[in-house]
Amino acid sequence: MFHKKKAVIDISIENITTIIAEDCKVEGNIECKEFIRIDGQALGNVNSTCGLVIGQKGSIKGDIRTKELIVYGQIDGDIFVDNLMLKNSGSIIGNMQVKSFQVENGALYKGTVSMEQSSISTNKKENNL
Repeated sequence: MFHKKKAVIDISIENITTIIAEDCKVEGNIECKEFIRIDGQALGNVNSTCGLVIGQKGSIKGDIRTKELIVYGQIDGDIFVDNLMLKNSGSIIGNMQVKSFQVENGALYKGTVSMEQSSISTNKKENNL
């Protein structure tokens, strides 16, 4: 009768303003105010005000802070995000602080999960954007 509304992450291709392609490797922290897609390698922390998609061949070695996160690839680092969707091809090694977390069968995760009711990506204590 009463159903809790599921968190839906809708990151369409039109919303993505920055793409790091498969053959690219970026070393250093990444700061972005819009949606970003990483299909290559990022070695450093990633902060995005809106959202982040990690493609199947994409990987990040560093901490992530964003509002929306979809993971098809690999993350080795801690995550601070409001809505996280871990796809069946994705893997995360690290601790997560999330508001909403969806995981598909086949996805891999190693770490701890802390769920909060308030917005995590806009927490002023830890957010340096």
